[in-house]
Amino acid sequence: MNHIIRLLPDAIANQIAAGEVVQRPASVVKELLENAIDAGATEILLRVKEGGKTFIQVVDNGKGMSELDARMCFERHATSKIRQFEDMQKLATYGFRGEALASIAAVSQLEMKTRQPSEETGTLIRIEGSERKAQESVAMEPGSSFITRNLFYNVPARRNFLKSNQVEFAHISEEFYRVALSYPNVSFSFYQGDSLLIKTSSSHLPKRVSAVFGDSYRENLLAVSEETDFLKVSGYIGKPEISRKTRGEQYFFANNRFIKNGYLHHAVASAFEGLLPQASFPFYILFLEISPEKIDINVHPTKTEIKFENERFVYSIVQAAVRKALQQSMLVPAIDFEPVSPWLTQLTNQPVTEKPVFTTEVNPPSSGYTNPYQTHKSTRPDPNWEKLFSASGRSNATYVSAFETKGQNDTVRFEATSETTESRPVSEKPKPMNLHGQYLLYQVKSGLMVIHMARAWERISYERLILNLESGSSATQQLLFPVTLHFSDGDFALVEEMGEEIRTLGIDWSAFGGNSILVSGLPADLSRQEPGRLFQEFLEQYRWNQGQLKIPKKQSLARALAKRSSTQQEFHFWKEPELLGLVNRLFACQVPDLSPDGEPISRIIGMDEVVGLLLK
Repeated sequence: MNHIIRLLPDAIANQIAAGEVVQRPASVVKELLENAIDAGATEILLRVKEGGKTFIQVVDNGKGMSELDARMCFERHATSKIRQFEDMQKLATYGFRGEALASIAAVSQLEMKTRQPSEETGTLIRIEGSERKAQESVAMEPGSSFITRNLFYNVPARRNFLKSNQVEFAHISEEFYRVALSYPNVSFSFYQGDSLLIKTSSSHLPKRVSAVFGDSYRENLLAVSEETDFLKVSGYIGKPEISRKTRGEQYFFANNRFIKNGYLHHAVASAFEGLLPQASFPFYILFLEISPEKIDINVHPTKTEIKFENERFVYSIVQAAVRKALQQSMLVPAIDFEPVSPWLTQLTNQPVTEKPVFTTEVNPPSSGYTNPYQTHKSTRPDPNWEKLFSASGRSNATYVSAFETKGQNDTVRFEATSETTESRPVSEKPKPMNLHGQYLLYQVKSGLMVIHMARAWERISYERLILNLESGSSATQQLLFPVTLHFSDGDFALVEEMGEEIRTLGIDWSAFGGNSILVSGLPADLSRQEPGRLFQEFLEQYRWNQGQLKIPKKQSLARALAKRSSTQQEFHFWKEPELLGLVNRLFACQVPDLSPDGEPISRIIGMDEVVGLLLK
């Protein structure tokens, strides 16, 4: 009889198990940091190189291990926390299944040093691919040190699936934040190579938030506190001013363990209803203290998902706690000034007549494209466009615009031309009207043209930025006083990854030590905007584009900067020259009818429709 069922060798079994526990370098960092916390460490050092692919080191001053425990910790399912099944229901610490170190050792070259305070010497163990290479005594301080080299060196297929060093480093930073925020009483040092990125001392949570995300956050935190017999909720939420367009700065901790829970996120988001801009996400760090017997933490390999005994009740308490914090701060919903006339609200939701086919594959302007920053006569895709502005009954009169830029001031000159000697005074030209800083109203031959100013600006900026990226050059306005900006590790890694493209967009920047950069110039038409806010919102919009849209990188960058710059334009204060300049530049675009997102920019309302609406 042929037997085909065999037990797997330990080395292969460990590699298979490692696929669940060790997905990328950040997984190693997570497990080692959590082990250090479980060991009672008050000081933890993390050092990574090349996105953690070649080197990860975690050093702590915890209780260490004896020589026997040092050998046993690399065996599968070896743990100090479970003796019987009932212990599973009372766990309040991190790792407990005994798979982490065995899995890490199976796919890397690992070196461990550990010493208990009561011992004179420590133990050193080297393992490569689950095979023990060395074990010896070593002199060291009490605590433990783990060094992981060449992750996935023996599983090349998995190593090939790792992302760039910057992306992997961003994931490591996120794991570091989660542990650092959940234990503000522990001191942390975070190095990238030999460069110190973050060093925190034992402190309270608001100070830890400032150390991780920047001092501006500390001024925008609201305390959350609610306690029942079933659940205690504490922590902080951010004011609407620091909301973001992408998820990320949102943390739930259940008994100090980071968790992901979309249901509870909805509880927080619903409490913020009416306070946040559309498609924005609130900042929050919330701690849930609940009896370990009321939750199940063993439902996911990475233990980031848990089950609550009564999830609806938890939802209600979290929502009430957040609403209470917002009410105590006397925050009220922001007023959204919509057009007074109902027909204007209606028209913005109607499609443009004969709307052209829109595609995200927008080609860069052709060689005949005229830069709107230079004096020119507008080149419009529709040769009959000028007739829209012809005087009623005078089809032989056309108006050609000349756009001139002097510094930051837009000056528009209209010249009347005719086949006859008749001329039309400039004063008789219809003047644009600025409605609530949202819409531009302009009288045309057939009625009234309505232009959505933010979308028009976005289209103009987008085509200019695409041209800059394709040509590799841009117009940059140097700032009188350069501005220093500080970023989180993930944001700084993103800035470094697309640094040259950012410069090509017109943002002049340079590294300034740590996670800081020095911004000395902005695109010419954005030089009046606040650099910190513009840069932060630009990065958020780019992340959103990358996650939601399947478009090339250059288009994503151009759309991100165009979108975020349009939100900072103070259209309320625009006068006639700026409004006319916007019209000229819009109809010099290749696609003047639609924003980069495919939303209609303008619509012409016929005279009959205008009269009918006004006389209703």
